[in-house]
Amino acid sequence: MRTAHEQRRLAALHEYGLLDAPAGDELEAVVRVAATLAGVPTATLNLIDENRQCQLTTTGFEGSDTARTDSMCAIRFETGEFTYLPDARTDPAYVDNPWVTGKLADVRFYVSVPLVTPQGYALGSLCVFHNEVHELAGEQLDRLRDLAQVLLALFERRRQARVVLAQNAELELAHAARAATIAELRRSNTELEQFAGVVSHDLAAPLSVVSGYLELLDERISQTDPQAEKWIAAGTRAVGRMQRLITSLLTYARAGNAPYQPEPTPLGELVDLALTDLRGSMAGATVSVGDDLPVIDVDPVLVRQLLQNLIGNALKYRSPDRPCRIEITAVPVKSSCWRVAVADNGRGIPAEQRGRVFEMFAQVDPSAGTGHGVGLSTCQRIVDRHGGEIAVEETPGGGTTVWFTLPSPGRPA
Repeated sequence: MRTAHEQRRLAALHEYGLLDAPAGDELEAVVRVAATLAGVPTATLNLIDENRQCQLTTTGFEGSDTARTDSMCAIRFETGEFTYLPDARTDPAYVDNPWVTGKLADVRFYVSVPLVTPQGYALGSLCVFHNEVHELAGEQLDRLRDLAQVLLALFERRRQARVVLAQNAELELAHAARAATIAELRRSNTELEQFAGVVSHDLAAPLSVVSGYLELLDERISQTDPQAEKWIAAGTRAVGRMQRLITSLLTYARAGNAPYQPEPTPLGELVDLALTDLRGSMAGATVSVGDDLPVIDVDPVLVRQLLQNLIGNALKYRSPDRPCRIEITAVPVKSSCWRVAVADNGRGIPAEQRGRVFEMFAQVDPSAGTGHGVGLSTCQRIVDRHGGEIAVEETPGGGTTVWFTLPSPGRPA
């Protein structure tokens, strides 16, 4: 049964990806240098897995795999012990080994330098040997130790190369997936734009005709038939709701597919323009705008639309119990963008619904009939175009705060 340390050692060995793979010119060169340094004709780079000794590369003889139980290097390599035997027959641990007895070879001189990773896992050994008794000087033994370190460095470099290749392969797959996603988004946006064109022509135009006929009917019969007047009024309201929904859908489609043209723009100017667009709904409302609103790097048309939607929502969903107050502020975040907030003291959004209000057609109170659930989806679409984030929070004291981030000048969205 394998110990936990042996399992980790084998995992480290396989992580290097050396077993049953070509050794390569560099490893072969180190083994040749080792033989020359020791002054013997034969040397090998041995790797030892669970059951075998793999002679990854050799010089002076034809390498092969042998059973781990027959390996001379497997006897002490896990201890990290450097083994130097001028005559292997003098060491009881080796005298009966088949590499010494003549069964596999007639080894006499034997040096084994364990290859131990920085984490303490022995992978195998650098081995030089000869069928004659032989001795080495202390400096030669030290240089063999140096060569073992060179081998470990080459192992690590190969491992790192494999890691980089794997990462590059993953990156290429990610890039391919991203390209496919972008292509799909472009296709979807194109279809949405085409849908918007169909909607504007095939739905809006007939509704205008219906609205015109309702006006004619109202002029002819509403004075003589009170019940008909009520029916005509209901039909006119329904046509108005449908026309507003079509307008919202067109706005949503164009927000995601319109040309994106960012430029340094004073946020205060965009707020003023949005308030001007909404002046007909401002009665009884107080809007507070920060004095230090920044210059931001945005598409001014889209952000004006964004602000108009958010301020319009604050006006639309004001509380009946208190005068409407709206505050617009901006603070820098992350040194590269601004967090803009539109806070009101209106009805608020229940905590359990704040995560879904940006979904298409999501409404907090569908029975109120105050919207179509498209406005905040359009806002998110605009913020996404700028590479920002948008979220909803509760205003301290009651109400809704919608905040979003936009880039500072010089930072690409």
